[in-house]
Amino acid sequence: MSVATDAISVAPRSVETRVENVARDVLASTTRFAGAGIVSVHPKVLARSRSLLWWVTQRENGGEPLPLDADLTELGTYQAGLEDIEWYRVPATTGRSHMTGPFVDYMCTDQFAFTFTAPLEIDGEFYGVAGIDMTVHSLEDEVESLLENVSDDAMLLANGDLVAISLDPRFATGSRLKPAQLDSYTVTPVAGTALYVAVPH
Repeated sequence: MSVATDAISVAPRSVETRVENVARDVLASTTRFAGAGIVSVHPKVLARSRSLLWWVTQRENGGEPLPLDADLTELGTYQAGLEDIEWYRVPATTGRSHMTGPFVDYMCTDQFAFTFTAPLEIDGEFYGVAGIDMTVHSLEDEVESLLENVSDDAMLLANGDLVAISLDPRFATGSRLKPAQLDSYTVTPVAGTALYVAVPH
């Protein structure tokens, strides 16, 4: 995070290079990450760089991480309303890191994914967010094995009611459980995360 903050504080030509180096290092550190970078609409950043400095992996094609082009994504059409997007809005308004998802990430992966973002601040002023994308698919094998040790119908939920991974075929990734459905489960938080394990009574 400090490296990302430093990157947007330096000379214009080095901003993208420094962020790219960090993003590539992050993506090379594990096969779980599908994208990494920073997003900012702060005037000082836009005067020196693009608003979207984000790289995505191409592991299924055996290629190197590629820069995401805002003009070819939804971001190119809603930059003015970035405060309406959860992964940007929450860190901007709370000053805290945030997990968004799982949601279908049409902008980067075209898969169900989590986006983890943290605020970038310089001298107390919000400049944007730094983050990573992680696909649900990259977690399924390991998480399903852990859930099987708990119950044949256990589920991993995000934010208490959104299905991330489920052993119960009735509930697909991305579906949201209604209060009446949750009443049939014992829901236990996973310490230090916004995730929960739900086990039928």
